[in-house]
Amino acid sequence: MSPTRSASRGRALLALLGLGIASVTVLAGTTPASAAATFTTQAPRATGAVKVGSTITAVFPTWRPAPTAKGYRWLRDGKAITGATRSTYTPAAGDSGHRLSLMIIGSRSGYAKATRTKDLGVVAKGDAPKMTVAPKLTGSAKVGSTLTTTNGSWNRSGLSVRYQWLRNGSVISGQTKKSHTVSGSDFGATLAARVIVSKAGYQDGSARTTVTAKVTRSAAFSGNGTYAVGSKIKPGTYFSGSTSGCYWARLSGASGSFEEIIGNSFGSGQRIITIASSDRYVSFSDCGSWYPIASAPRLTKMPADGVFKVGQQIAAGTWRASFTDGCYWETSSRASGRFEDVIANDFIDGRGSTTVRIGSDVSVFESSGCGTWSKVG
Repeated sequence: MSPTRSASRGRALLALLGLGIASVTVLAGTTPASAAATFTTQAPRATGAVKVGSTITAVFPTWRPAPTAKGYRWLRDGKAITGATRSTYTPAAGDSGHRLSLMIIGSRSGYAKATRTKDLGVVAKGDAPKMTVAPKLTGSAKVGSTLTTTNGSWNRSGLSVRYQWLRNGSVISGQTKKSHTVSGSDFGATLAARVIVSKAGYQDGSARTTVTAKVTRSAAFSGNGTYAVGSKIKPGTYFSGSTSGCYWARLSGASGSFEEIIGNSFGSGQRIITIASSDRYVSFSDCGSWYPIASAPRLTKMPADGVFKVGQQIAAGTWRASFTDGCYWETSSRASGRFEDVIANDFIDGRGSTTVRIGSDVSVFESSGCGTWSKVG
């Protein structure tokens, strides 16, 4: 019997029974969508580290029955990642710090399409770049010279580079360039450079150069006696090492006459002398070696005894010291050894403490027996 005749007979039968309904058509051999079979599913699994640069592979588990078509979607913070429809995915820099999920899709004729999703967690930064050739230093470990580091070679491209310089293994504040001018503060220490490389989405990598030998400095001149200014000893400002009693004098002549003394100084600790181009001779006794003031060490505290260059070694400001047996201090406009260049001075007897304001007009500060000075303002 044809479908049309069967439907007509059904309507006629219903009419005879007094059940008035709207027309209904059922085609023989068809199944309504609501009657489609369903899969027995499991959530997907994934292998591989969830971090930038590492390939993650989806594992489609056993479904019953087995899908005849399988699909994949990779999601960032719950939204599909454009183009990420394969069974593998390698997180990019933009995925770092975001949640990654894997969705699998299964289909089969006669079965409703099914999906399962698994949260894989937050994407971590990728592994740090690895050094393939170590950075190297060029230059001399001597006060006043310049050390420069190479960048070395790394297993990744597109890296940004920054630098640190290390003194005896500790980071030197403010030294962040490729080159470092060796200063008096480096004297006696070892130096090295650290190269730090960065790339978006990855951890930073770093490598250090080998360390130098202990930093040395070259003396401008040394010895006891009287010397002519101009050849071996040139005009300029110089400092000595620590002394137990150094005497120096700037002279207009070499006869030994008292009238030929332009300026002089005597004391312990570090000493400073400024030799003028008009000086004809200088005389030294027990001062040891003298070095250019540019190579003088930077100080955060001042010893009890010595003469120190303001701006070069110590900062202007307020300094304080405590002492047990008298203290003399002096500020001067230059290290000339002349009384006329003294700005201010004081002597405090016995035990006590003192505070001195060192202004920007001060060139050198001298201390004798005052204990250690600390900057307090």
